[in-house]
Amino acid sequence: MAANATPDVTPIGVVVAMESELQHLLHRVRPVRERRDGPWLDRFVSAGDVPLIALCSGIGMVNAAAGTEHLIGRHAPRAILNFGCAGAHRRDILPGDVIIGDGTVHHGAVHILASGEEFFPGKDYEVTGEVVASTELATDPTLRELTIEAAKGWTPEPWPQGLNLPSQVEQRAPQTHVGRVASADIWTQFHDRIDSLHARHGSLCEDMEAAAIAQVCGRHGVPFMTVKDISNNEFHALTDLEGDIEVLPAEEIGRRAADLLMRTIERIGVN
Repeated sequence: MAANATPDVTPIGVVVAMESELQHLLHRVRPVRERRDGPWLDRFVSAGDVPLIALCSGIGMVNAAAGTEHLIGRHAPRAILNFGCAGAHRRDILPGDVIIGDGTVHHGAVHILASGEEFFPGKDYEVTGEVVASTELATDPTLRELTIEAAKGWTPEPWPQGLNLPSQVEQRAPQTHVGRVASADIWTQFHDRIDSLHARHGSLCEDMEAAAIAQVCGRHGVPFMTVKDISNNEFHALTDLEGDIEVLPAEEIGRRAADLLMRTIERIGVN
């Protein structure tokens, strides 16, 4: 076991969708051990005195929910943290910016009415008296405030010039925002649709995992927090989803969110 690990402290779980994102956390911690448990590889690591269990769940809502359930059921972490890349829901939010999640929303949980219109029930809703889902959930207020505090005086690393942005978009230093993360097994490129999601949910970005992780944590009463860094803004540059080129730059996605998350973990400490 690493010298700085504290074995009698309940660990914090970290759920990330992709190995390319998780590498940015693994480069900042001390490895302790690994354990294969069915489809899951549990990575036990130490961030200073704080023990973590890091899990790459795979992309998507089902994978994220299953991985979170595994971590909670097997290891009973004191909190679950999530980080990774996301697509912007506002034109002024650019690649390299970081989103501190104050809540999540499962934006795919809609009813398509007979008229063709969408009805989003929001929060808990019932069918024949049974609760279907918690589609809107706040992040843990203590973890959120610690993350906001950790962001004070911190500036994300600059996003590489021209990467995922056309030349006519003025380059600026990355910024930190606090707001809602929307999630579904959907990658939205249609501008009107992005605008409608932002108007309906107040969302700053979209991913494919955070709301599912939040829902599982909510059912277990486990504190949850998410931090996202923006990898693409479809208003400025449409991502080539049908080509052969790399869609997301592995060396960049998740790097800034991992940096802020490590600063947050320092403030969480072992207590």
